[in-house]
Amino acid sequence: MSQKKHKKRHPQQKRNSAGAPAMESEFASDGRRKRMNRTSRNLLLLSLVLVAAVNLLVNMGMMGQAMANVLSLVGIILLVLALWFQFRDPTGGGQSGVNAPRLR
Repeated sequence: MSQKKHKKRHPQQKRNSAGAPAMESEFASDGRRKRMNRTSRNLLLLSLVLVAAVNLLVNMGMMGQAMANVLSLVGIILLVLALWFQFRDPTGGGQSGVNAPRLR
């Protein structure tokens, strides 16, 4: 087998595994920070289930439209709470973090 075909079929691995450690991804988890807040995830799930159940009950004719509107409003409030829990600043300050963009 020619050397050219061999290289196409079996590309050589980079030899950095024994040398310097690989660069970490920007989104890599370091154990302290998760990608999504647990409370936010649960509130989003609850909101989704509530709105889906209300929609199902309205379509089956088992719930009035006024009650469906009230429960849908509760679902929207749960959604806003989930967004607040996810994107609130845990330090209590503005964008003073390490990766915050500088304004000039």
